[in-house]
Amino acid sequence: MKFFVVLFLSLFLQMETVVAKPHILIGAYKPLKDTQDTNGKVLEKNFSPSIGIGYNFDLFNTGFGFSPQFGYIHTKITANDSYGKQKSHSLFLHWDFLYTPEFFPNMSIRFGIGNFIKKISGEGGTVEIPNGSGTDMAIRPDETRTSYSSTFNLGADLNFDLPLGDLITDLGLRAEMFTFRPLSKEYRNYAFMLSGLLYF
Repeated sequence: MKFFVVLFLSLFLQMETVVAKPHILIGAYKPLKDTQDTNGKVLEKNFSPSIGIGYNFDLFNTGFGFSPQFGYIHTKITANDSYGKQKSHSLFLHWDFLYTPEFFPNMSIRFGIGNFIKKISGEGGTVEIPNGSGTDMAIRPDETRTSYSSTFNLGADLNFDLPLGDLITDLGLRAEMFTFRPLSKEYRNYAFMLSGLLYF
């Protein structure tokens, strides 16, 4: 993963705007699958702020493009017990492709794969959680734990053709859904990200 991050940042710093369109994304990330608290009540997951950088590469004027992204998601999780709060930090690296139809040049369909690195830290302890007709004990980490996930990505970009001077060449919106563990019925999960885009 570190190799791909270094490769992406090297491309971002070296490529010229004549062959690619750099951008910053600022948005909100939300997991879509419901979870339950210790009493079995469904918990609503809040939006988490996200920020990232990306490039849209034009592939030989075919209508297709390549759009890698690298970014960060910050989440603060409030526990429903006496063990306080957990903090969650995620990095993502997405390898998406774009298709821009000729009849709607301001919109692009995006699809591809992604990688998420999630770090969770907390104050430790255990919590009893519902599991069907019974309960299980879950351990809350007292140190930073790291997990790695891969996703299938599907979304769309909408550009407004609104240049704001010499630095910002366009504004846009991006909506993207991420499917975690897509081949598993039991553990499949989804997340959604809505971002504003600043093109340079």
